[in-house]
Amino acid sequence: MVSILKTDKIQASHGTTIEIPSGHKLTAAAGSIAAPGQVLQTLVATKTDTMTSTNQSFTDIPDMTITITPSSTTSKILFNWHVSVGINGDVAHGYVNAVRDSTNLLVADDDGGSRTEATNVYNTNAAGAMYICSGVFLDSPNTTSATVYKLQIKTSNTNAIYVNRSGRDYDSAAHDGRGTSSMSVLEIAG
Repeated sequence: MVSILKTDKIQASHGTTIEIPSGHKLTAAAGSIAAPGQVLQTLVATKTDTMTSTNQSFTDIPDMTITITPSSTTSKILFNWHVSVGINGDVAHGYVNAVRDSTNLLVADDDGGSRTEATNVYNTNAAGAMYICSGVFLDSPNTTSATVYKLQIKTSNTNAIYVNRSGRDYDSAAHDGRGTSSMSVLEIAG
């Protein structure tokens, strides 16, 4: 015979620990039991094709967007990313921003000058090189509504910047290759 226990709160009769004996386990529907720090859901996005941009305003990188609906307002979202980027020599700077909805999450401090503040900045003298712009940010969105995490990119001038390829992009097995980019969001119980 199966018993049903209905309660709104469980509390230890002595101290602050409730023990579940070895060999026994507490089971429930997915996501219904959450200890602080537990990963509740994980979503991943990948980009395997290339992108070329001459946009001087931040624009979304195609395929680098994830929508997650947190299960609690106390949840944290761990946002991880890496983007393979290239530029055709020292002709421009590329900028990457990590964004929640329309909010930049991790941006350099404004020094009062005319520099562009971004999450990642890259430049190179090597037209055949690719670089990894990466980062991790622990966000507190304080919502149970669908929330969009994404990566955006822009160039400092009209010279192109690239995702998943070098600026030169020489088609030879012994030279420039192609790369991939990915991002993930993990809901962490608060």
